[in-house]
Amino acid sequence: MKVAVEGCAHGALEEIYGTLQYLEQQEGIKVELLLCCGDFQAVRNADDLECMAVPKKFRFMESFHKYYSGEKKAPCLTIFIGGNHEASNYLAELPYGGWVAPNIYYLGYAGVVNVGGIRIGGVSGIYKSHDYRKGHYEVPPYNENNKRSAYHIRSLEVFRMKQLKRPVDVMMSHDWPRGVYHCGDKQKLLAKKYFFKNEIETNTLGSPPAEELLRALKPTYWFSGHLHCKFAAVIEHEKEGQETPKVTKFLALDKCLPRRDFLQVIDIPRNEFEPLELHYDAEWLAVLQGTNHLFSTSKVQMNMPSQFTDDRWDYSVSAEEMEGIRKAFNGDLKVPSNFVPTVPTFDPTQQPKGIQPNLTINPQTTQLCAKLGITDPCKKLLKIADGNPDEICLEDDEEEEEDAHNPEEISISDVDDDNGDDDDDDSAGEEAIVPVDPSLTKATPSQEEPSLSDEEAELIKEMYRIRSSPATSQDDSSDILTSPFHTGSETESAAPDLSDSDSLHHGKTDSDSGKRSSENDTDGSGSKKKFKRRNQAMYEDTEESC
Repeated sequence: MKVAVEGCAHGALEEIYGTLQYLEQQEGIKVELLLCCGDFQAVRNADDLECMAVPKKFRFMESFHKYYSGEKKAPCLTIFIGGNHEASNYLAELPYGGWVAPNIYYLGYAGVVNVGGIRIGGVSGIYKSHDYRKGHYEVPPYNENNKRSAYHIRSLEVFRMKQLKRPVDVMMSHDWPRGVYHCGDKQKLLAKKYFFKNEIETNTLGSPPAEELLRALKPTYWFSGHLHCKFAAVIEHEKEGQETPKVTKFLALDKCLPRRDFLQVIDIPRNEFEPLELHYDAEWLAVLQGTNHLFSTSKVQMNMPSQFTDDRWDYSVSAEEMEGIRKAFNGDLKVPSNFVPTVPTFDPTQQPKGIQPNLTINPQTTQLCAKLGITDPCKKLLKIADGNPDEICLEDDEEEEEDAHNPEEISISDVDDDNGDDDDDDSAGEEAIVPVDPSLTKATPSQEEPSLSDEEAELIKEMYRIRSSPATSQDDSSDILTSPFHTGSETESAAPDLSDSDSLHHGKTDSDSGKRSSENDTDGSGSKKKFKRRNQAMYEDTEESC
């Protein structure tokens, strides 16, 4: 089956589908499926634009609304995951996936589906350590912090994906799995993106949770976007018993721009006896059902079940549980064509209100959750917000810490732009730190705070000891030696370009340049200064603002 893979869409559906149709005519092929690796930007109207974490000057309507309204229809089945530039309020309607427009399907926070016997999984969003163990507490209208945390991947989705025991053919993530660059041509990558050098050398470029899933699932293909360049790698996994070591072909692609490698067509073997239709995955639905009690809408950090701390920590499903799913769906796992518009589409004659909408209940989510007997996240969020607004903290008072293992919250800039717009700042509220003379400040103990007894002090120490112990700690911040992909040398692994054999690609990648500010620069007096990190996104591009 001819499967087209696209990097970052940024709402340019007309251009993407036009390119596909051109390839079909030129090569005499038929593309049956399009996979988009995030930053899809399913923007229906001007209100949705207000929920996108981008500066106002880069909020463009683009063409998705035409497919949402029915003015146009996607020429082939399209499946996508979320990135870090989305209309998060719309995707929030479909936490477990659904149609965002006819023939265009969103996988949800995470999901697995089947098309023609090909098993396709994906996780939406990007990794940020300070939000990783929180629940899905964000509900529109968002503040500036929640507008960003809404697209941060959560440990629940990773835990659920790790329960899968049956082979996965294709996986998608927006940011790259950490360490894959050690399995490809690093020198060629650095020739295009030289500012990746420090993070590659320290093995901090990419997502630790995605790396964890890559190790656990060992899919045949893994596709990503986010970093706006094409990169191929071949990951050979550790041998299990007498079996031949499994191999994953990794491919990252660029954003949709002229002369960029943003699209590639790959021939993936399929089951000829399976219809080319979108089907739910019985194992995945059974995992959702079995882990429903772990879903949270709280900002409180929580660890997933562990063999060290919980009575049950393995939620992989049995054949009987999968059969129960099939019975619940009367033996028909085909995804129903039940798309319905939930808000008005874009009207160029109306003046934009410039305000964010409230969360809308989507009947697709209601129907799926009812059939599975699981919590409807949207209804739970609305119930909490209406009944006890304080339970959902819309104001994020805690200062976001800089994540050393993914310092770039969003895609890296394609140009050298030290004078970026401050509005484009994903570390909302992170100001320069001015050194303070220690002699001018002196700590004074509070006279009102009672001192702790020896017993209380020992109890607190024990609590900290338990939290930091290996049995309960699930900190993904690990050093360079934790990655199985790091070779420890500068020798490059041979990673064949997938386009040389079984695929086609469109266009050439322009030469890119860019640089980052060092957080360890000094002000001339030897004191360190911490600079505000600007959102060095794909928007800072000389060719256009996509």
